[in-house]
Amino acid sequence: MGIIMNSKFFKTVLSFLLILLVTANSYAQKYKTHPVKRGESLESISKTYNVSIEDILVYNKEIKKGQKLTPNTILIVPLDKKMAAVTASLSGDKPVTVTQVKQEEPIRFIEHKAKKRETLYSLAKQYNVTEDDIKRYNKQLYAEQLKKGTVLKIPVYKKEVVDTSVTTTTNSFSEVYEDTPYKFTNYKVKKRETLYGISKQFKVSQDQIKKYNTSLYSDDVKKGMILRIPHFKKVEIKEVVLKSYIVKAKETRWSIANKYGITVDSLLLLNPDLPKSSNYLAEGQELKIPERNIVVRDSLVKTGSEKVPDFITYTVPAKMNFYRLEKAYGVTEEKIKEINPLVKEKGLQEGMNIKIPTLKGKSSSDTQVVNSENFIFYVVRQGQGEMSLSRDLGVSFSELIAFNPALKDGIKSGMVLKLPKSRSTNFTVKNSLILPKINLVDSINVAVRPKVMVLLPFRLDKIDVNNSSTAKKDIDKRLDTKISLGFYSGMQLALETIKKKGVSVDVTAFDTQSTKSVDRVKEILAQENIANYGAIIGPLDPQSIQEVAKKTAGLQIPVVSPNLTEQQIGFGNTFYTLPSNEVLRAKILDYVSSIYTNQNIVIIADSKHKEASDAIMAKFPKAKKVSLIKDLTININKLKYLLSKKVDNFVFVETSNLALSKHATSVVNSLNAKDTKVRMFTTDLNKAFDRDDVDNLLLSNLNFTYPSVNKEITDEEFNKMYRFKFGANPNKYAARGFDIMYDVLLKLAYKNDLFEVSKIVGETEYIANKFNYVNKQNAGFTNTAVYIMQYNDMKIEEVEKVVPKV
Repeated sequence: MGIIMNSKFFKTVLSFLLILLVTANSYAQKYKTHPVKRGESLESISKTYNVSIEDILVYNKEIKKGQKLTPNTILIVPLDKKMAAVTASLSGDKPVTVTQVKQEEPIRFIEHKAKKRETLYSLAKQYNVTEDDIKRYNKQLYAEQLKKGTVLKIPVYKKEVVDTSVTTTTNSFSEVYEDTPYKFTNYKVKKRETLYGISKQFKVSQDQIKKYNTSLYSDDVKKGMILRIPHFKKVEIKEVVLKSYIVKAKETRWSIANKYGITVDSLLLLNPDLPKSSNYLAEGQELKIPERNIVVRDSLVKTGSEKVPDFITYTVPAKMNFYRLEKAYGVTEEKIKEINPLVKEKGLQEGMNIKIPTLKGKSSSDTQVVNSENFIFYVVRQGQGEMSLSRDLGVSFSELIAFNPALKDGIKSGMVLKLPKSRSTNFTVKNSLILPKINLVDSINVAVRPKVMVLLPFRLDKIDVNNSSTAKKDIDKRLDTKISLGFYSGMQLALETIKKKGVSVDVTAFDTQSTKSVDRVKEILAQENIANYGAIIGPLDPQSIQEVAKKTAGLQIPVVSPNLTEQQIGFGNTFYTLPSNEVLRAKILDYVSSIYTNQNIVIIADSKHKEASDAIMAKFPKAKKVSLIKDLTININKLKYLLSKKVDNFVFVETSNLALSKHATSVVNSLNAKDTKVRMFTTDLNKAFDRDDVDNLLLSNLNFTYPSVNKEITDEEFNKMYRFKFGANPNKYAARGFDIMYDVLLKLAYKNDLFEVSKIVGETEYIANKFNYVNKQNAGFTNTAVYIMQYNDMKIEEVEKVVPKV
């Protein structure tokens, strides 16, 4: 569906086209977040950012002047000192005197001729200065990009270089050294010796030697040079025994660190061979992990714990069935009947008190190890009590005690509780942990300034924006332009919305032009300093997405695809916002299973949709198939024979043929009578079910139900805002553009790392789309969030999630 264009909206589009390539900046206040490195102090950080210690303390009230900083503490550093003072006074603090820090003058300059592919960022890292330091003495860089062959003046400052390394000599966790040297040795450099060799000889890092021999920051070691070699005391960390750990499929650094109660940084310390520039772990890879520092979770789930009962008593509620019991407790119908003879005799009836076996109560033939393979875990939050735990986890407190006997002694913040893995469908679960609901809007860090690139084929190379009549015709003919304009119009509203929440963002849009060539994409990536971006949204075509993902994979920059499902391009930094057909099919079948009691399942599928038919049969083995005449028409008498008058009928129609879809809908509706109740489903809503071609009244009569990547736009505030800005109602592309941009910006504003946020934030939902990303390693991150939609009284509504009340 394209963009609706009246005259007013068309004028807006033309103006919009003219400014598309201009960076869209919305400013709040100027801040930066700084993760404290080992050895850093308030004084060294203040010098790095050229602000006073008092300025930093204004925004970090838990830090006291002179206090030793803990590594990995996140500090908010105001880059505008005057703003820091004003904000402090407005917040009721004592006025802060803004210290005017004189800009440090360089002691000398190094001349550097820019090489191919070098950037300001890489040069700043190479010479241990900031990009602004280089620009200050090379004024032309304020107006133009760095080019090959440019001769630069690189300033050299007399600065103390903060050592951020940790010295280890083996894979032992105990061999860690203090940061301050307790003595020095004078060492005379011999012929052919290198800094690397000397550092290995004395078991210190090269940076530690440079720190106390500052001439080495600009010169190499030479024969006869006298160096001061620092010596550090070893820090003994007791009661930690290391053991080997073999990485399993789909495990991540975070999941392994979490399992053993250590940080990812500690995991890197224990395994120095792990690359620092990538989070990749290979299945079968051997790691060193602490044997005794096991997280509380594992101590709660030891096999054969005597505190776990054999059975729990359960009262059967109305409309309960064996399938839902199995989903809730992981116990089969046969097992329930085996230990409850009355159920075997009379069936499952409302009000019955039955026994349900825990994992301990299973027979030896089906007993599993009680660990993360069959349990999920929940960490108790501060202030949670019996009622809030029961509400958040959807179980009674007595049932929680049955699986977690330690609760009898009281609820404590940080306790790790376990539930059967069969309950996973009720929560967002990653790496066996139930993710808490995180409100991203309430978790915004205004000190973070997300920087995002947008790549879309607006096709300004094909549209004459100076000629209104020609431009309108060209836009009407170009689907790629209409989709791009729809996406970007929604993105503009997302920028305005996030700006109102106090977040500074930097979003730059580029026209990728043709979707059949990646030349323009390559040109954009070559011109831009892509290392500075927190995320890239777009382009639209698979070939261009692959090119962007390839160029940014080494920099660990997330690439968000607005309109593609999972692609086999082999780059793990890609986020696919559209759920795949397999995910859509699985979600609708899970939904039908959740409402299934004893309905009669019938399948109408053509030969091209055998995969869908087989999936339905696998889920419902008693389902019946309708044979088609020439793969196109239904034998009405045979279908009538397959339908039941005793129970309701669920009919699946699987086709991409419009003629068969219309025919099947008409025939099924004709058989939907007072004595034969029929509801129609499909696992794949394609053009064959287009509402403009298929009778909506018939679909409404059949409560037609299907999986969808998006829902109807019902947010009146969004509609009103869009109409005010663009003069027309938003379409699905505009809503999708808003949702994707808003989701990315909120996540970056929460924690400026989309990869990390995706591990800890579950499902998010906005105007008409929702997102829940699962990491499939080299296949990237796939969206598993799906809407189940239903025709009802001539309206299309989202079906409420059916959660078994057990």
